[in-house]
Amino acid sequence: MTETVPAGPVPGDIAVDGLPRRHLRLLGEAADRLLAAEDAAAMVDGLFALIAQELRLDVFFNYRLDGEMLVLAAHGGLTEAEAAAGATLAVGQAVCGCAARDRRAVEAFAIQASDDPMVAFVRDLGIDAYACTPLLHGTTLLGTLGFGRRWADRFDADELAFLHTVSHYVALAKYRLKIEAELRDGIAVRERLLAELNHRVRNALQTAVAVVRLGAADVTGDEARGALAAAAARLEVLAAAHRPLYATDTPTRIDMAGLITAVAERADGAEVAIDAAEAPALPVEQAAAAALLVHSLLTPADAALLERVTIGVQDDSMILALAGDALGRPHDALDDSRIVRGLSRQLRATMVRDGAGVLTIAIPMSGRG
Repeated sequence: MTETVPAGPVPGDIAVDGLPRRHLRLLGEAADRLLAAEDAAAMVDGLFALIAQELRLDVFFNYRLDGEMLVLAAHGGLTEAEAAAGATLAVGQAVCGCAARDRRAVEAFAIQASDDPMVAFVRDLGIDAYACTPLLHGTTLLGTLGFGRRWADRFDADELAFLHTVSHYVALAKYRLKIEAELRDGIAVRERLLAELNHRVRNALQTAVAVVRLGAADVTGDEARGALAAAAARLEVLAAAHRPLYATDTPTRIDMAGLITAVAERADGAEVAIDAAEAPALPVEQAAAAALLVHSLLTPADAALLERVTIGVQDDSMILALAGDALGRPHDALDDSRIVRGLSRQLRATMVRDGAGVLTIAIPMSGRG
Protein backbone atom coordinates (compact mmCIF):
# COMPACT_ATOMS: atom_id res chain seq x y z
CA MET A 1 0.00 0.00 0.00
CA THR A 2 1.11 3.56 -0.68
CA GLU A 3 2.04 5.54 2.39
CA THR A 4 -0.07 8.70 2.16
CA VAL A 5 -0.83 11.64 4.40
CA PRO A 6 -4.27 12.88 3.29
CA ALA A 7 -4.73 15.22 6.23
CA GLY A 8 -1.48 17.12 6.16
CA PRO A 9 -1.15 20.64 7.57
CA VAL A 10 -2.91 23.42 5.69
CA PRO A 11 -0.49 25.79 3.94
CA GLY A 12 -1.06 28.72 6.27
CA ASP A 13 -0.20 26.60 9.33
CA ILE A 14 3.32 25.70 8.21
CA ALA A 15 6.02 27.06 10.51
CA VAL A 16 9.38 27.87 8.95
CA ASP A 17 11.43 28.29 12.15
CA GLY A 18 12.64 24.70 11.95
CA LEU A 19 13.70 24.78 8.31
CA PRO A 20 17.39 24.45 7.48
CA ARG A 21 19.12 27.80 6.95
CA ARG A 22 19.70 27.08 3.26
CA HIS A 23 15.99 26.42 2.82
CA LEU A 24 15.13 29.72 4.48
CA ARG A 25 17.45 31.59 2.10
CA LEU A 26 15.88 29.79 -0.85
CA LEU A 27 12.40 30.52 0.47
CA GLY A 28 13.26 34.23 0.67
CA GLU A 29 14.47 34.28 -2.93
CA ALA A 30 11.38 32.39 -4.06
CA ALA A 31 9.13 34.89 -2.27
CA ASP A 32 10.91 37.81 -3.98
CA ARG A 33 10.38 36.25 -7.40
CA LEU A 34 6.75 35.44 -6.73
CA LEU A 35 6.03 38.99 -5.56
CA ALA A 36 7.48 40.39 -8.78
CA ALA A 37 5.86 37.86 -11.12
CA GLU A 38 3.56 39.09 -13.90
CA ASP A 39 2.61 35.75 -15.53
CA ALA A 40 1.16 32.86 -13.53
CA ALA A 41 2.53 29.98 -15.64
CA ALA A 42 5.99 31.51 -16.09
CA MET A 43 6.04 32.22 -12.35
CA VAL A 44 5.74 28.54 -11.43
CA ASP A 45 8.20 27.53 -14.17
CA GLY A 46 10.73 29.93 -12.67
CA LEU A 47 10.05 28.67 -9.16
CA PHE A 48 10.67 25.06 -10.21
CA ALA A 49 13.94 26.04 -11.88
CA LEU A 50 14.98 27.78 -8.67
CA ILE A 51 14.22 24.95 -6.22
CA ALA A 52 14.51 21.76 -8.29
CA GLN A 53 18.22 21.17 -7.70
CA GLU A 54 18.15 21.97 -3.98
CA LEU A 55 15.05 19.82 -3.36
CA ARG A 56 16.11 17.19 -5.95
CA LEU A 57 12.79 17.42 -7.74
CA ASP A 58 12.05 15.73 -11.06
CA VAL A 59 8.54 16.92 -11.94
CA PHE A 60 5.87 19.40 -10.98
CA PHE A 61 2.19 19.80 -11.85
CA ASN A 62 0.38 23.12 -11.43
CA TYR A 63 -3.36 22.84 -11.92
CA ARG A 64 -5.86 25.72 -11.90
CA LEU A 65 -9.47 25.21 -10.92
CA ASP A 66 -11.90 25.67 -13.80
CA GLY A 67 -15.44 24.95 -12.64
CA GLU A 68 -15.43 21.36 -11.41
CA MET A 69 -12.24 20.43 -13.26
CA LEU A 70 -8.53 20.95 -12.68
CA VAL A 71 -6.73 22.14 -15.81
CA LEU A 72 -2.96 21.80 -16.16
CA ALA A 73 -1.61 25.35 -16.26
CA ALA A 74 2.12 24.67 -15.96
CA HIS A 75 4.35 21.61 -15.64
CA GLY A 76 7.97 20.54 -15.62
CA GLY A 77 9.92 17.33 -16.15
CA LEU A 78 7.27 15.81 -18.44
CA THR A 79 7.15 14.87 -22.09
CA GLU A 80 4.43 16.38 -24.25
CA ALA A 81 2.55 13.07 -24.20
CA GLU A 82 2.74 12.85 -20.39
CA ALA A 83 1.52 16.42 -20.02
CA ALA A 84 -1.34 15.72 -22.45
CA ALA A 85 -2.34 12.65 -20.45
CA GLY A 86 -2.65 14.77 -17.31
CA ALA A 87 -4.11 17.86 -19.00
CA THR A 88 -7.31 17.70 -16.93
CA LEU A 89 -8.38 16.07 -13.70
CA ALA A 90 -11.73 15.87 -12.01
CA VAL A 91 -11.85 17.15 -8.46
CA GLY A 92 -11.30 13.99 -6.41
CA GLN A 93 -9.29 12.25 -9.12
CA ALA A 94 -5.64 11.27 -8.55
CA VAL A 95 -3.43 12.89 -5.91
CA CYS A 96 -4.02 16.50 -6.95
CA GLY A 97 -7.74 15.96 -7.38
CA CYS A 98 -7.95 14.59 -3.82
CA ALA A 99 -5.94 17.56 -2.48
CA ALA A 100 -8.38 19.91 -4.24
CA ARG A 101 -11.45 18.04 -3.00
CA ASP A 102 -10.31 17.83 0.62
CA ARG A 103 -8.44 21.18 0.59
CA ARG A 104 -5.62 19.48 2.44
CA ALA A 105 -2.07 18.59 1.48
CA VAL A 106 -1.73 15.03 0.20
CA GLU A 107 1.62 13.23 0.23
CA ALA A 108 2.23 9.83 -1.34
CA PHE A 109 5.39 7.78 -0.71
CA ALA A 110 6.69 4.45 -2.08
CA ILE A 111 4.41 4.91 -5.06
CA GLN A 112 6.18 2.39 -7.32
CA ALA A 113 5.37 -0.38 -4.84
CA SER A 114 1.71 0.64 -4.55
CA ASP A 115 -1.44 -0.49 -6.32
CA ASP A 116 -3.53 2.38 -4.89
CA PRO A 117 -5.72 3.80 -7.73
CA MET A 118 -5.17 7.33 -6.43
CA VAL A 119 -1.47 7.22 -7.40
CA ALA A 120 -1.88 5.30 -10.66
CA PHE A 121 -1.19 8.32 -12.87
CA VAL A 122 1.99 9.47 -11.13
CA ARG A 123 3.13 5.85 -10.76
CA ASP A 124 2.97 5.44 -14.55
CA LEU A 125 5.28 8.47 -14.85
CA GLY A 126 7.93 6.73 -12.75
CA ILE A 127 7.36 9.00 -9.75
CA ASP A 128 8.04 7.39 -6.37
CA ALA A 129 7.36 10.31 -4.00
CA TYR A 130 4.79 13.04 -4.58
CA ALA A 131 3.53 15.97 -2.50
CA CYS A 132 0.55 18.06 -3.58
CA THR A 133 -0.75 21.23 -1.92
CA PRO A 134 -4.09 22.93 -2.61
CA LEU A 135 -3.60 26.57 -3.60
CA LEU A 136 -5.95 28.40 -1.27
CA HIS A 137 -6.62 32.06 -0.61
CA GLY A 138 -8.89 32.12 2.41
CA THR A 139 -11.70 29.78 1.44
CA THR A 140 -11.11 30.27 -2.30
CA LEU A 141 -9.54 27.30 -4.09
CA LEU A 142 -7.36 28.44 -6.99
CA GLY A 143 -5.87 25.08 -7.95
CA THR A 144 -3.10 22.74 -6.80
CA LEU A 145 0.69 22.50 -6.96
CA GLY A 146 2.42 19.13 -6.78
CA PHE A 147 6.10 18.12 -6.81
CA GLY A 148 7.52 14.64 -7.42
CA ARG A 149 10.71 12.56 -7.29
CA ARG A 150 11.59 9.53 -9.35
CA TRP A 151 14.86 8.68 -7.61
CA ALA A 152 13.63 8.39 -3.99
CA ASP A 153 10.43 7.12 -2.38
CA ARG A 154 9.79 9.95 0.08
CA PHE A 155 10.40 13.56 1.21
CA ASP A 156 11.69 14.31 4.70
CA ALA A 157 9.83 16.62 7.10
CA ASP A 158 11.94 19.70 6.27
CA GLU A 159 11.44 19.20 2.57
CA LEU A 160 7.68 18.82 2.97
CA ALA A 161 7.53 21.95 5.14
CA PHE A 162 9.42 23.85 2.46
CA LEU A 163 7.24 22.62 -0.43
CA HIS A 164 3.97 23.36 1.36
CA THR A 165 5.19 26.81 2.45
CA VAL A 166 6.38 27.79 -1.01
CA SER A 167 3.07 26.52 -2.41
CA HIS A 168 1.29 28.87 -0.02
CA TYR A 169 3.37 31.74 -1.43
CA VAL A 170 2.40 30.64 -4.95
CA ALA A 171 -1.27 30.79 -3.93
CA LEU A 172 -0.81 34.37 -2.69
CA ALA A 173 0.96 35.36 -5.89
CA LYS A 174 -1.67 33.70 -8.09
CA TYR A 175 -4.45 35.45 -6.20
CA ARG A 176 -2.66 38.77 -6.67
CA LEU A 177 -2.34 38.14 -10.41
CA LYS A 178 -6.02 37.11 -10.57
CA ILE A 179 -7.13 40.33 -8.87
CA GLU A 180 -4.84 42.43 -11.08
CA ALA A 181 -6.28 40.75 -14.19
CA GLU A 182 -9.83 41.44 -12.97
CA LEU A 183 -8.91 45.08 -12.32
CA ARG A 184 -7.43 45.41 -15.81
CA ASP A 185 -10.57 43.88 -17.29
CA GLY A 186 -12.69 46.30 -15.25
CA ILE A 187 -10.62 49.25 -16.45
CA ALA A 188 -10.94 48.08 -20.04
CA VAL A 189 -14.73 47.85 -19.67
CA ARG A 190 -14.83 51.30 -18.08
CA GLU A 191 -12.75 52.75 -20.91
CA ARG A 192 -15.04 51.21 -23.52
CA LEU A 193 -18.10 52.62 -21.74
CA LEU A 194 -16.48 56.03 -21.41
CA ALA A 195 -15.52 55.99 -25.07
CA GLU A 196 -19.11 55.23 -26.02
CA LEU A 197 -20.42 57.91 -23.65
CA ASN A 198 -17.86 60.37 -25.01
CA HIS A 199 -18.98 59.61 -28.56
CA ARG A 200 -22.69 59.98 -27.77
CA VAL A 201 -22.35 63.20 -25.77
CA ARG A 202 -20.04 64.74 -28.39
CA ASN A 203 -22.53 63.93 -31.13
CA ALA A 204 -25.41 65.32 -29.06
CA LEU A 205 -23.56 68.59 -28.41
CA GLN A 206 -22.56 68.92 -32.05
CA THR A 207 -26.17 68.37 -33.07
CA ALA A 208 -27.35 70.98 -30.57
CA VAL A 209 -24.81 73.53 -31.85
CA ALA A 210 -25.82 72.86 -35.45
CA VAL A 211 -29.54 73.21 -34.67
CA VAL A 212 -29.01 76.54 -32.86
CA ARG A 213 -26.84 77.90 -35.68
CA LEU A 214 -29.41 76.85 -38.27
CA GLY A 215 -32.06 78.62 -36.22
CA ALA A 216 -29.91 81.76 -36.16
CA ALA A 217 -29.64 81.64 -39.94
CA ASP A 218 -33.43 81.53 -40.28
CA VAL A 219 -34.22 84.57 -38.12
CA THR A 220 -34.21 88.09 -39.54
CA GLY A 221 -33.70 90.27 -36.48
CA ASP A 222 -30.11 91.08 -35.52
CA GLU A 223 -30.88 90.76 -31.79
CA ALA A 224 -32.38 87.31 -32.14
CA ARG A 225 -29.58 86.20 -34.46
CA GLY A 226 -26.99 87.43 -31.99
CA ALA A 227 -28.71 85.68 -29.06
CA LEU A 228 -28.78 82.38 -30.94
CA ALA A 229 -25.15 82.76 -31.98
CA ALA A 230 -24.19 83.38 -28.34
CA ALA A 231 -26.16 80.29 -27.29
CA ALA A 232 -24.30 78.19 -29.88
CA ALA A 233 -20.96 79.55 -28.65
CA ARG A 234 -21.84 78.60 -25.06
CA LEU A 235 -22.77 75.10 -26.16
CA GLU A 236 -19.34 74.85 -27.73
CA VAL A 237 -17.81 75.87 -24.38
CA LEU A 238 -19.72 73.01 -22.72
CA ALA A 239 -18.39 70.69 -25.42
CA ALA A 240 -14.87 71.90 -24.65
CA ALA A 241 -15.49 71.08 -20.98
CA HIS A 242 -16.71 67.61 -21.92
CA ARG A 243 -13.76 66.64 -24.14
CA PRO A 244 -11.11 66.23 -21.37
CA LEU A 245 -13.28 63.83 -19.35
CA TYR A 246 -12.45 60.70 -21.34
CA ALA A 247 -8.71 61.37 -21.30
CA THR A 248 -8.36 61.55 -17.51
CA ASP A 249 -7.96 58.89 -14.83
CA THR A 250 -10.46 60.84 -12.68
CA PRO A 251 -13.44 61.40 -14.99
CA THR A 252 -15.34 63.47 -12.39
CA ARG A 253 -12.78 66.29 -12.50
CA ILE A 254 -11.41 68.52 -15.24
CA ASP A 255 -7.93 69.97 -15.57
CA MET A 256 -8.51 73.70 -15.74
CA ALA A 257 -5.33 74.46 -17.69
CA GLY A 258 -6.53 72.48 -20.70
CA LEU A 259 -10.09 73.78 -20.42
CA ILE A 260 -9.12 77.45 -20.20
CA THR A 261 -6.70 76.93 -23.09
CA ALA A 262 -9.63 75.71 -25.21
CA VAL A 263 -11.91 78.59 -24.16
CA ALA A 264 -9.49 81.54 -24.20
CA GLU A 265 -9.28 82.07 -27.94
CA ARG A 266 -8.67 85.35 -29.74
CA ALA A 267 -11.08 86.48 -32.41
CA ASP A 268 -8.16 87.24 -34.72
CA GLY A 269 -6.75 83.72 -34.35
CA ALA A 270 -3.55 84.81 -32.61
CA GLU A 271 -2.23 82.53 -29.86
CA VAL A 272 -3.03 83.28 -26.25
CA ALA A 273 -0.24 82.55 -23.75
CA ILE A 274 -1.33 80.27 -20.89
CA ASP A 275 0.66 80.36 -17.65
CA ALA A 276 -0.56 77.48 -15.48
CA ALA A 277 2.13 76.79 -12.88
CA GLU A 278 -0.50 75.50 -10.43
CA ALA A 279 -3.68 74.72 -12.31
CA PRO A 280 -6.17 72.72 -10.23
CA ALA A 281 -8.62 70.05 -11.36
CA LEU A 282 -12.18 71.00 -10.50
CA PRO A 283 -15.45 69.05 -10.36
CA VAL A 284 -17.20 68.92 -13.72
CA GLU A 285 -20.04 71.32 -12.83
CA GLN A 286 -17.71 73.91 -11.31
CA ALA A 287 -15.22 73.68 -14.18
CA ALA A 288 -17.94 74.08 -16.83
CA ALA A 289 -19.40 77.10 -15.05
CA ALA A 290 -15.94 78.69 -14.74
CA ALA A 291 -15.30 78.16 -18.46
CA LEU A 292 -18.67 79.73 -19.31
CA LEU A 293 -17.87 82.72 -17.07
CA VAL A 294 -14.52 83.31 -18.81
CA HIS A 295 -16.15 82.95 -22.21
CA SER A 296 -18.93 85.39 -21.26
CA LEU A 297 -16.39 88.01 -20.16
CA LEU A 298 -14.60 87.85 -23.50
CA THR A 299 -16.72 89.53 -26.12
CA PRO A 300 -15.33 89.29 -29.67
CA ALA A 301 -13.77 92.75 -29.26
CA ASP A 302 -12.21 91.96 -25.91
CA ALA A 303 -11.12 88.49 -26.97
CA ALA A 304 -9.06 90.01 -29.76
CA LEU A 305 -7.10 91.90 -27.10
CA LEU A 306 -6.51 88.93 -24.78
CA GLU A 307 -2.78 88.20 -24.53
CA ARG A 308 -2.22 85.99 -21.51
CA VAL A 309 -4.15 83.90 -19.01
CA THR A 310 -2.48 83.09 -15.69
CA ILE A 311 -3.98 80.27 -13.61
CA GLY A 312 -2.99 79.80 -9.98
CA VAL A 313 -4.20 78.91 -6.52
CA GLN A 314 -4.37 81.24 -3.53
CA ASP A 315 -6.07 80.59 -0.18
CA ASP A 316 -8.08 77.64 -1.53
CA SER A 317 -9.33 79.67 -4.48
CA MET A 318 -8.48 79.33 -8.15
CA ILE A 319 -7.21 82.61 -9.54
CA LEU A 320 -7.67 83.43 -13.22
CA ALA A 321 -5.89 86.55 -14.41
CA LEU A 322 -6.90 87.61 -17.92
CA ALA A 323 -4.31 90.07 -19.26
CA GLY A 324 -4.66 92.22 -22.36
CA ASP A 325 -5.19 95.79 -23.52
CA ALA A 326 -8.29 97.28 -21.85
CA LEU A 327 -9.32 94.05 -20.09
CA GLY A 328 -8.79 95.79 -16.75
CA ARG A 329 -11.09 98.72 -17.55
CA PRO A 330 -14.71 98.73 -16.30
CA HIS A 331 -17.15 97.03 -18.66
CA ASP A 332 -20.64 97.45 -17.23
CA ALA A 333 -22.37 95.78 -20.18
CA LEU A 334 -20.49 92.56 -19.43
CA ASP A 335 -20.00 92.70 -15.66
CA ASP A 336 -23.68 93.42 -15.00
CA SER A 337 -25.10 91.00 -17.58
CA ARG A 338 -27.45 88.32 -16.32
CA ILE A 339 -25.21 85.44 -17.37
CA VAL A 340 -22.10 86.89 -15.68
CA ARG A 341 -24.00 87.70 -12.50
CA GLY A 342 -25.68 84.30 -12.47
CA LEU A 343 -22.45 82.36 -13.04
CA SER A 344 -20.62 84.49 -10.47
CA ARG A 345 -23.25 83.67 -7.85
CA GLN A 346 -23.13 79.97 -8.74
CA LEU A 347 -19.31 79.92 -8.41
CA ARG A 348 -19.17 82.44 -5.52
CA ALA A 349 -16.64 84.19 -7.72
CA THR A 350 -15.28 87.71 -7.29
CA MET A 351 -14.02 89.80 -10.20
CA VAL A 352 -11.62 92.71 -10.05
CA ARG A 353 -10.55 94.92 -12.95
CA ASP A 354 -7.34 96.82 -12.21
CA GLY A 355 -8.28 99.78 -14.38
CA ALA A 356 -5.69 98.92 -17.01
CA GLY A 357 -4.90 95.53 -18.49
CA VAL A 358 -5.84 92.73 -16.04
CA LEU A 359 -9.18 91.20 -15.13
CA THR A 360 -8.80 88.87 -12.11
CA ILE A 361 -11.38 86.20 -11.22
CA ALA A 362 -11.18 84.38 -7.88
CA ILE A 363 -13.24 81.17 -7.60
CA PRO A 364 -13.39 79.27 -4.26
CA MET A 365 -12.66 75.57 -4.89
CA SER A 366 -15.14 73.03 -3.56
CA GLY A 367 -12.31 70.45 -3.38
CA ARG A 368 -8.69 70.42 -4.42
CA GLY A 369 -7.92 68.12 -7.39
